[in-house]
Amino acid sequence: MSINGRVFSSKTPSKSKLALLAMLLMTTVNAESIDEALEGFDDEPTTTQTAKNPSSTKENNISNSHTKHENKEKIKDDIMDGFDDEPIVNSAKDKDGKLLGFLGDFTGKITQQVAFAPNDDVPHDNVNSVKSSLLLDYEHKFDNGFKFKTNAKAYYDAIYDIRGKEKYSNDELDELKSEVELFDAYVEGSLADNLDMKLGRQVVVWGRSDTIRITDVLNPLDNRRPAMVDIEDLRLPVGMAKLDYYVGDWRITPIAVVEQRFSKNPPAGGAFNASPNSLPSNESYSDVTPALSIGAEFSGWDVNFYASNLHNDTGYFKNGKLNHDKVKMFGTALNVLSGSWLLKGELAHFDGLKYTPTQDKTFKRTDGLVGLEYNGIADTHISYDVSLRKVHDYDQALKNNPLPVEENTYQQAFRVSSDFVNATVHGNYLISLFGEKLDEGGFQRAWVKYDIADGIFANVGYVDYMGGSKRFDAVKNNDMAFVDVSYSF
Repeated sequence: MSINGRVFSSKTPSKSKLALLAMLLMTTVNAESIDEALEGFDDEPTTTQTAKNPSSTKENNISNSHTKHENKEKIKDDIMDGFDDEPIVNSAKDKDGKLLGFLGDFTGKITQQVAFAPNDDVPHDNVNSVKSSLLLDYEHKFDNGFKFKTNAKAYYDAIYDIRGKEKYSNDELDELKSEVELFDAYVEGSLADNLDMKLGRQVVVWGRSDTIRITDVLNPLDNRRPAMVDIEDLRLPVGMAKLDYYVGDWRITPIAVVEQRFSKNPPAGGAFNASPNSLPSNESYSDVTPALSIGAEFSGWDVNFYASNLHNDTGYFKNGKLNHDKVKMFGTALNVLSGSWLLKGELAHFDGLKYTPTQDKTFKRTDGLVGLEYNGIADTHISYDVSLRKVHDYDQALKNNPLPVEENTYQQAFRVSSDFVNATVHGNYLISLFGEKLDEGGFQRAWVKYDIADGIFANVGYVDYMGGSKRFDAVKNNDMAFVDVSYSF
């Protein structure tokens, strides 16, 4: 089950693609001729985040124009200003004359979380998770301006050993008891004055909404515990080769997706999937799929255009497996800033969708979203999004899909966040509801994050699932309270 309609997942990425990707990464980083190939690049490191970082804040994106062709020395001084606090791992010496070395320092985060479900059935009732997590992050910056970054995540949930593994399904134990996974692993840098590259496993965000996915199709999600965290923490990195070419105010970004991954969803027999039947395995794919983004930032507004021909993340059942045929997508996203108000919009058209009840028939679907954000209250952010997904040439047989597909699917989301006590307490509330009359289920989540000390914070929250459709009726008793404590080092 997935809040955003993605139903099933692929657990194992293509090993051949990962091997090829690793070879390319090491060749790029360690080739003896790299200094010659990149000679002269030291004079101009990566330009400002406003022009080149797709994850920059919306306000920065739309309030600053592209600075790619400014004076090189001025750009270098501006960019490096304030970087003294972050070690530059390039075999240079620190203030005490100690050699930092090639490996430098790892950073990371340790988290302990306990979750409590007051209304769920055994064995998922009461305390249903005692999860310990570790994130390790490594970043290396080269003298020529290139950067290598990688991180890995591992977790272990002790509840399965505390209560006894025999009480849980094999699928749940395989998916949720423990996991070690490589996340980001990429190298990036400037190949020319107006050309950047990023090669490896990475997250590329398309679109403007922080809650509802419309054009954001490049990365699958980890939906095994739906609604527990925001989309930004759910995206799974995918192996890609990405170029950013700058022409005036415009950025042209061709992408080759070399690793085919699909969303991770609740395992059979788990709290969010009561079915005793294991999910079918995914059909394997080893092809390279294309995507393209073209965008520009102007004074007070920005616009992006998207196109892709990717394997459909949701998939459909056929011959005992979950198939993910290619689907063409064309879309656009727009931001307009006026004072404290931000108007955003997204539109996407999909061609080639297939569903289990109508395997030999393809469908087209158009998704649209409009939203508002308000930042006129000190330390407070408010946003509201509403979306509509319309299936063209609708077939009534789609109601028999494992998760019924309606001709028109409405979703609305409202969120507010605010900081208190000198920004040491962060309060958040999010509600997302489906249906034209908001009567087809959804969830609401409230959580408070408290900065206990430098690098130590606690997070306390509650998730309320609401019924109204087949998708949400199955989980409406899964309300969950959670508390976690994290230490960043």
